[in-house]
Order: sequence, then C-alpha cells, then structure tokens
Amino acid sequence: MAPTRFATDRPNVVLVFLDDMGYGDMGRMGGTVVATPNMDAVGAGGVTCRHMYAAAPVCTPSRAALLTGRYPQRVGLPRVLFPHDGQGLPAWERTLPELLRERGYRSGAYGKWHLGCRPEHNPVRHGFDEFFGLLYSNDMNPLHLFDGEREMAGVPDQATLTRDYTDHAIDFIERHADEPFFCYLAHTMPHIPLHVEAEFRGRSAGGTYGDTLECIDFHLGRLLDHLTELGLDEHTMVIVTSDNGPWFEGSTGGLRGRKFESWEGGVRMPFVARWAGQIPADTYSDQPACFIDLAPTLARLAGASMPTDRPVDGVDIFGLLRGEPMPERALYFLNGWVVNAVRQGRWKLHVDRFPEPNPRELPQLFDLVGDPGESYNVANLYPETVKQLAGLAADFHEQIDSQRAAAEGRAAGRSG
Repeated sequence: MAPTRFATDRPNVVLVFLDDMGYGDMGRMGGTVVATPNMDAVGAGGVTCRHMYAAAPVCTPSRAALLTGRYPQRVGLPRVLFPHDGQGLPAWERTLPELLRERGYRSGAYGKWHLGCRPEHNPVRHGFDEFFGLLYSNDMNPLHLFDGEREMAGVPDQATLTRDYTDHAIDFIERHADEPFFCYLAHTMPHIPLHVEAEFRGRSAGGTYGDTLECIDFHLGRLLDHLTELGLDEHTMVIVTSDNGPWFEGSTGGLRGRKFESWEGGVRMPFVARWAGQIPADTYSDQPACFIDLAPTLARLAGASMPTDRPVDGVDIFGLLRGEPMPERALYFLNGWVVNAVRQGRWKLHVDRFPEPNPRELPQLFDLVGDPGESYNVANLYPETVKQLAGLAADFHEQIDSQRAAAEGRAAGRSG
C-alpha cells in the first residue's frame, strides 16, 4: 500500500555513496569483473552519467562539496582530515540536509562522515536528524562507531558495517515513509582495510575488493526492495556513486590515474540515478557534471533555495539527468589549494600536477571525447583552447587564493 504523501512532486532522496570505488567497477559503467546487478538496475531504471565528477580525488573535500554545492576550498576543507585535526565542517556552512529541513524533510546519515570529528562537526549538528557510523576512514585510529553524538563502546566489527549501515537506513526509511526524507548512506567500503561478511568472502572474481562491492550491492538490493514494498518507488530518487577513484585495487575502466590524482581515473565517478516517472529509464548522459551540482539540484526539487550570501559553484542538473542539453561550463580540479586541471566541453587542460609537477610537460591538453585515457597531449594543435582554459584556471586559482588568504588572516586575528 502506498503511503500518504503531502506532495508527490517533491522526492525522497536515497544517496548511496561508496568509498574508493572505481569508475570501471560497476557493470553499468562497462565493468565485467565485479557483479553489481542492483547498482546496474538503478541505472537501467533511470540514467547512467558517464561524465560525472567528484570535486576532489580524496574523501574529505569530495564530501564537503557534495553536501554544500561549493568547491571544498570555499568550505575550508581542501584536504583529508585526520583524527588529530581540529578542523571540520564550519557551523556557518549551509548543508543540503539543513536546506531540506526547512521544507519538512527528515534526514539520516549512516556510514562514514569524514567532515570533522569534534562534537561541533557531528552530522546531527549539520542538519541530520540521525547519525550512525564512523567519523573518519576505517584505517584511522582510534576507530569507534557513533550513534548520534554518543560514542559506542568497543572496537567495531568492520565485517558487519555494510549490513549495519543498511539496516539503519532501512529502519529510517520505514519510520519516515509518510513524510519526505533524505537518506545519506555513505559506505565505508571498499576503502582499505577491506572487511566483508563471511557469506561474501571468496565469492567475487574481483578478490576481496570485489567481495566488498558485491556485499554492498546485495544490501542495496535489500534497500531497493524495501522502497518497493512501501510503495515509494515513484516518490524516491535513488543515486549510487563513489567519493573518488580507486586506491590500490579496483578498475578505472581504462581511465588514466587513480585516487589522489586529477587524471580522469581519480575524479570521474560511476554514477547512476533513478526516479520512476521522472527520469527516463535506460538512458545515458555524456554531459560533464560534478558533485557540486547535487545539492542545488536536490534542494530545488524539494522547493528549497541555495544560500545567496556566498558563492555556490554547483547548478541544477535535473534537466541533464532527464536527458536534456545543458550549456557548457568549466569544472575545476584541485589538490589542496592548487588548481590542477580544468574541463570545459570535450577539453581538459592540466596546468599543475600532484604530488610533483613536471613543468617540462605542462600545460597538457586532452580531448576527452577522442582520448578518454588522456594519452595524447594536443596542446600544440589547439593553442587558442589552451590559452582560454589556462585563463579560466588562473582566474579560479586567484579566487581561491584570495579566499585562502582572507581565511588565514581571520584565523591569525582570532589567535592574536
């Protein structure tokens, strides 16, 4: 029986966010080694975006951009946070769940947070009504599960995390089936160290890494079945993606580079989304988009507005998800505070490199339509394109550098 709804045109959102899954690990993106039938079913029921980008090739800044619609440098989180760090998501940032709360949504976060581990950084201080999970990566110590702001006793059994997160998400959905909700299910895996339930060990042709993905996919199937049982398919947008490219294992699908790098393999993400009756089924999009676009898109669908008192870098891409054309725009890829690359249309220009640039090679221009593996530098063939994109990169770097200097000045003033 379908639940009573106050407005069927404002969707629930289930955002499934994996950690270090590669572009080529999902069947819908062309992967053949790891079985991901439920992820693939989400794409088959909606759209597969083949040019969706993380805003950073590492987790903290990627997540900051996802939840704010702003490049992580603007948020003050340009690098990975560690347990000893005092930094975290600032109180003055306006997150997606905070915006949705104003429109009557309930929000739950289950899994990895990694936007600060001090009490003021906890998800329940930033718009989420509930939280169950880890405050940072599973290779950091001390490792504790949190239920809201309460630290749970003992060392968590990482083999059961995928099931535990999903159980909490399913319970949240069931309790809020009659009101609009945002469920942020941010899995710990396949970040290392890899852990998986006994019944999935040795099952995948992709080794233990593949086992963890097939376990996640199985539990995604449980969640999707639950949405169907509750009659919520037509009321819910489901999104499945990853925070950045794969680390030591996993497939980039032939793209160059991996996690930490601004090559395509580090920043181009597997991405599928469905919303029955709203996103056409079995469609593909090759238009570039970025995680900075998700908060503005979901906020607008909920009837909320993004803040107007600060730069918001993302745009509403619901038309793109529906297969409609969008104007070309520049997307920027940074490591720390430094612009590494800029993409516009078919072109991507590398102007810096992490960890060490080689100025003899840069700038490098790649045609991502004809050369998705970024193998052939064609800067000599298109000098005007190089000039234009280099200008965009320089202008954006100046923006970010000015913001950094202002932030450092404020910090010095507080400590003086």
